[in-house]
Amino acid sequence: MRKITLIASLLLVLTLVLTACAPTVAPTEAPVVVEETEAPVVEETAVEATEAPEPEAVVNPNTADFTFVGEPDVVFDLNKWYGDVGVEADVTIRSAGAARVPDVMTTAMPKANEKYTIGFSVYYTVDEVGSMILESMKAAAEEAGVELLINDANYDQNAQNQAIEQWILQDVDGVILAPCDFTGVKTALDALKAAGIPVVTLNAPLAGEVDSLVIGDTVEQGAIAGALLEKAMLDSGKEMKGTVVYQTLPFVHPNAATRAKGFVDTFTKYPDIKIVELTGISPEEHYTAFDGALKAYPDMIGAWGLYSSATIGMMNAKTANNSEVLLSSVDQDKPILKGIYDGIIVGTAAYSSIAPARWCMSQMVNLLNGAPIPGVLFYATKEITPDNVVEMFEYYYPGKTLQDYIEGKVQ
Repeated sequence: MRKITLIASLLLVLTLVLTACAPTVAPTEAPVVVEETEAPVVEETAVEATEAPEPEAVVNPNTADFTFVGEPDVVFDLNKWYGDVGVEADVTIRSAGAARVPDVMTTAMPKANEKYTIGFSVYYTVDEVGSMILESMKAAAEEAGVELLINDANYDQNAQNQAIEQWILQDVDGVILAPCDFTGVKTALDALKAAGIPVVTLNAPLAGEVDSLVIGDTVEQGAIAGALLEKAMLDSGKEMKGTVVYQTLPFVHPNAATRAKGFVDTFTKYPDIKIVELTGISPEEHYTAFDGALKAYPDMIGAWGLYSSATIGMMNAKTANNSEVLLSSVDQDKPILKGIYDGIIVGTAAYSSIAPARWCMSQMVNLLNGAPIPGVLFYATKEITPDNVVEMFEYYYPGKTLQDYIEGKVQ
């Protein structure tokens, strides 16, 4: 009996131990049923695509002063214009259109949108035209609100090229230049193009690229000078027979070649007139050349100074030789106007020495401001004779009179 009890006790203990060691099973939770619902429908609002407004076009404030020659959106064919008068040119103009402009702007000089630095290289300032161009450019720069760097190249193209190389290193905003050598200037123009620097020229180069150029109608200038001399010769009763001498530069200059074309063509209808060309640069060189010509050509009946230094040298030689040879001119330097007043010169084809500089500055500032500009601007030419020389002196030299100049009160 005790054995049965002992066995029963052992079985009970074993059952308790096994129960304690068995893993606990978590009660199973009833599954959660999730009801499917449709996602809310969001209505899309139609958004119309709108283009960003285009920026307003920059307007050239000087347009009112332009009288366009041909179509404004067509690049002026300068190469043909020179080619028609025997001058070979290979010039690319980056801006379209050509226009004639007055001496005095009726519109305001544009103001620089930023503090631009502009280099200006002038060919020569010994004669009064070059000197006035330089002073006018300085005044125009101040009016426009730009910094102006200046180089007087003194007819040395290498000096002009070196100045432009320096300006490229300085990263100027633009360059205005009046070329010395009209073919040799291509080196400088190529360098400016490679540097991405805009360029406006006063007088046209014969090679290279420019954004715009400011020139006179130089064929017209020569024709006016020729007509003035022709009229004086006819009025004097001289037979249209003999030698006519004119003096020009000793190198290719587009203004000189085109002026010469206009002048020489005046006398093609006179087969008994021989045209002789002489050259020089300074008034002293032209004096020497004309002094020799007066002795070498006793049949000389007329003469012409193609530009101011030539005329001044010829006028002085004529006076020194007591010559009665009739003389006409281009340019309006004070000694030339006094020579017309005194009867030494029959007349001149004149143009402002102020206007070209101002128009060059206008073109450059408008270009830098982002305004469209004509590729060519033609400044005006006027005729001066003894009949209007007093009035025209004051026109070209504001605030000064011919009488004051004669009396030595103004220089």
